[in-house]
Amino acid sequence: MAQHAYEAVRDAIEHGKLAPGDRISEYKTADWLNISRTPAREGLLRLESEGLLTHHPRRGLVVASIDEEALKEVFVAREVLERALAGQAARNASGPELDALLRLTEEEPAFLEDREKMFQHNKKFHALIRKCAHNRYLMKFIGTLDDIVAADRRDSSIVDVDRRRAVLGEHKALAEAIAARDIAGAEDKASQHIRNAYEARLKHKTREAS
Repeated sequence: MAQHAYEAVRDAIEHGKLAPGDRISEYKTADWLNISRTPAREGLLRLESEGLLTHHPRRGLVVASIDEEALKEVFVAREVLERALAGQAARNASGPELDALLRLTEEEPAFLEDREKMFQHNKKFHALIRKCAHNRYLMKFIGTLDDIVAADRRDSSIVDVDRRRAVLGEHKALAEAIAARDIAGAEDKASQHIRNAYEARLKHKTREAS
């Protein structure tokens, strides 16, 4: 039940049903999921330990917001992991997995004008690279960072159509390097992709604040 509470709340955050600053408690969670307060509390404590929830001085437990310094730290860590995953994918992926990855890049241009579809396709693309890497521990670590970044989809790096156009080329180059078994090239392209995503996210946050 604690795992159920953890997954349900995490999913609600990822899909925007719970936004940064929204209050959540073990009582509401228990009532929502029809479980007792103990597993609800355990699930929320795990989310808090992963940085998705935080304590507000007046409101109690809330969905965490990411400040500029935290965002930088998350993306530095993400670059390290995504780089490693891309290199491992180039080394370990099966032929059918590589074919599937290339097909995703062929399908992606159809979603350029639809931000939500592009968002979902972006997740699918990166999920497949992680599968191609065949390393469960790297997948576990990157999953936690994904949840933190996805908590506020309003600041996603692909909200702007110009960034989405750039992503098409970056994804294609990354997939082709992986498919070619170019380990160093895949690592470098993954690093640059994450750096570009970070810069785009910062620009969007700056425009929103002005």
